[in-house]
Amino acid sequence: MPAYSNTAPPNAIWPGNSAQVWSAEQPAAGNGGASASQRIAIGTPGGSPGGFSVTGFFSAAPGSFEIDVQVSDVDVDTQYQTCANGNLTSVDATNQTFHFDGSTVLATFARLLMRSRTNGVNVTADIRRL
Repeated sequence: MPAYSNTAPPNAIWPGNSAQVWSAEQPAAGNGGASASQRIAIGTPGGSPGGFSVTGFFSAAPGSFEIDVQVSDVDVDTQYQTCANGNLTSVDATNQTFHFDGSTVLATFARLLMRSRTNGVNVTADIRRL
């Protein structure tokens, strides 16, 4: 997937579905734009509450890093805000995996933002609608 772009409508995920937002990529570290993953629309059938999770992995040890799990009700780069406890800074040391549980998060759109990364390794990540 290419970095964040709002030139086309985002893919929507519904309960039980997931979408890959980074696929073996090295997004530039920063504050938005090329540092962001593809955004996902969080489908809410019948107005039911949302909720999602994030699962991902690095191809090797990322060194010091920060990935922010961000949400917004408007799909505009500057409107995305980091979820409470959504600053991911550690991985499983064996498999280089990370996970975020956003089961209580209510939002219309979600994305990931690569704030920083020490090592030049690839990252793959999925967002799953609960």
